Formats: sequence, structure tokens, C-alpha cells
Amino acid sequence: MTVDDEDELDTAFELLADRRRRAVVEFLRAAPRGALELPALVDAVATECEADPDALASSLHHRHLPKLDDAGVVEFDREEGVVSYDSHPLVERCLDVAQSYRSDQWMHRSSKSD
Repeated sequence: MTVDDEDELDTAFELLADRRRRAVVEFLRAAPRGALELPALVDAVATECEADPDALASSLHHRHLPKLDDAGVVEFDREEGVVSYDSHPLVERCLDVAQSYRSDQWMHRSSKSD
């Protein structure tokens, strides 16, 4: 693995280390055409993360979405109020591992090996 590959992996892990950012990408990858209007995205992430929608809207708008946008994982159109996602292979693989980790089957297999 090259230094660039390691840097890309570090960036993906940093981006997905926050559950709100993971939820954003997970909802967008399941959305029709990979895009959601900001209010719908806020509601979905607030429900998933059990967060106050007003506080979450502010942190998504000012911190999390710009961070994902700057990394090229999502496109955050502030004027239109739309966030879109077009498959990012490394992020996809990381999210797949996270979903596997959360699944009951993974937990069951893990406890048998102890």
C-alpha cells in the first residue's frame, strides 16, 4: 500500500468516525438518485442518531456536510439545499464493514470464537 493509499484510508476513517456523518452517507446511498433535500436528511439523521433536529441541522450545515463535501464524498449545494452522493468505493467498503459489525450475525460469530 502506498503512502497515498494510506492517506486516503486515514481520511475515510476520519470522515466515518462520526456516526452523524456515517448516517448521512448511509441515507444518501439509499436515497433515490443518491440525493436528499437538507430538511429530509436532517430528519432522517436526527431519528437515527436520536438527536435534536434543530441542533443537528446546525452541526450538519456548518461542520459535517462541509467536511464530507471538501473530501469529495458528498456534494452539498447550499443554495438549493440538496445533498447528493455518488458512490465512493473506499467509503462504501468502510460502511459495509460497519454494517457487518452491527449485524447480529457478526456478533454471533464473534462470540463463538472467544
